[in-house]
Amino acid sequence: MSRNSKTSAAQQLKFVMECRKSGKTDAQWCIENGIRPATFYNWVSRLRTLPSYSRI
Repeated sequence: MSRNSKTSAAQQLKFVMECRKSGKTDAQWCIENGIRPATFYNWVSRLRTLPSYSRI
């Protein structure tokens, strides 16, 4: 991913779900997919605040 690109909530959810289904650690998956782990964890935190995404 490019450093300054915006990622929609839908795309963030897709990435989080792909990571969870992969069976890899979050850090491993992030490195393999070019996403900074800190960014990934920010997405997870934000998504958890939304009522429909509380099970992440």
